Amino acid sequence: MQHRLVDLRLAALATLLASPGAHGQALPFQAPGDSRLRHMIELDTDDDRTPLSTTWPVPSADLRDDERDTMRGYNQPGSAADAGWFLSGASNPTRLRTFSDTPREKGEAGLQAGWAAGDYAGGAFRLSYAFSPQDGMHYRFDGTYAAWRVGNWWLTAGLQDRWWGPGWDASSILSSNARPMPGVGLERASSKPFESKWLSWIGPWRLVTFIDHMENHRLDFNNTLFWGARVAFAPLNSLEIGLSRTAEFCGQGRPCGLGTFWDMLTARSNRAYNANSTPGQNLVKQSAQIWAGDARWHPEQLPIAFYWQEEASVFDDRNYRPRQLLEMFGIEFASRNVLDGRLRTFLEYDDTACGAIGFNSGDKPNYGCAYEKDTWREGYRYRGRVIGDAMDRDGRRVTLGGILADTDGNSWELRLRHFDLNRGNIAQNGLVPQTVTPVAEKLWNGELKVDGPIGAFRYSVGGGLNHGGPIGDRAHWTAQAFLTVSRDW
Repeated sequence: MQHRLVDLRLAALATLLASPGAHGQALPFQAPGDSRLRHMIELDTDDDRTPLSTTWPVPSADLRDDERDTMRGYNQPGSAADAGWFLSGASNPTRLRTFSDTPREKGEAGLQAGWAAGDYAGGAFRLSYAFSPQDGMHYRFDGTYAAWRVGNWWLTAGLQDRWWGPGWDASSILSSNARPMPGVGLERASSKPFESKWLSWIGPWRLVTFIDHMENHRLDFNNTLFWGARVAFAPLNSLEIGLSRTAEFCGQGRPCGLGTFWDMLTARSNRAYNANSTPGQNLVKQSAQIWAGDARWHPEQLPIAFYWQEEASVFDDRNYRPRQLLEMFGIEFASRNVLDGRLRTFLEYDDTACGAIGFNSGDKPNYGCAYEKDTWREGYRYRGRVIGDAMDRDGRRVTLGGILADTDGNSWELRLRHFDLNRGNIAQNGLVPQTVTPVAEKLWNGELKVDGPIGAFRYSVGGGLNHGGPIGDRAHWTAQAFLTVSRDW
């Protein structure tokens, strides 16, 4: 809680110090959550106008000069001129959140504002009240952050949503499925290439690292810290590569110091922390680590892109080879002239059963594995939601999706999905149950979302139909709907 209060006080102080001359200036980052915004940025990336697009939030300094001060998500401050209120509601809030910022709760209302002080500082302030919250927390500052620039680096403090990887429906290592955690970070302000002839081949590159604070009250270790780091680069104009790592470490009753951080950073996570350990005593991990690699390839002159992500649930000094793998594949098509708009369609497959995709005939899925940790027994979760893929462990999903954006700021989004959830039919393999379903389920899903401006208002409205249920039970229909409205003053 102290970490959260410090971060929020810093954000509030920076807001008071914001320069009046910065009215309308772009904020340091564009947050994840708006598929239309991402669609437009990826079009610019494919046209070689924006360097990188798979690491969110995206630094505004990477956007085109003529779009930097006007691009914004439908429900988030995008410039220093944005200040107003927002309101969202949902019937049967979705259990399976994607890149789109659909409501996590039945209702939420709040105030938000952006601020900027030249190119040296900026951020966003968001305060909301949640109705019937799943985690019992009514008052929230999700999306609030402050950033200060030092050279080509942003120092950040606050609660930022993140999305790492090229997937539209899923990121197996870090998604915006769970609420953002309070923390501090360091990331490049601009992805400009190295000037050195020895390193310029890397192309534009971006480095992000942060340390967040998890719940004060966990079932394993209170006040656990969550570390993440990602480097993304484009050695070819058509190819973007990302390498990511995250770790849970420290916590009440756990070793926590520079030595612990170094052992975690160097992946020496299986070393016994008790110097008095006796022969035969179990070694206790100092951290629980995850590794992921991803790539997005857009062949030049073609309206097509291929993408992939692989996540390893085990990465340590006993064997640096990533193990217990999760896989995600996708293909997308983009067009700039369809119905007076820009269209993107994608087909995506992802699986959260360890080793489900193998190259040997004897390979079989290892159920009950993904997102479960032997030392941190609450697993890779924060406030009741998985930090990675929203399906939690042992899920499989095939998605056919489409996004159409017109020149007036409107967009239409359709997704058709088939799910196999909790295929291992394991209700609980740690201290908490599987967060989506305790039993195996098969489910068909269709979801439609529309967003855009109406006068001074911005809105996002959508709904979905589901057909299926637990295996062995009679399939049934369920429905959900959601609405988000915001207005600037």
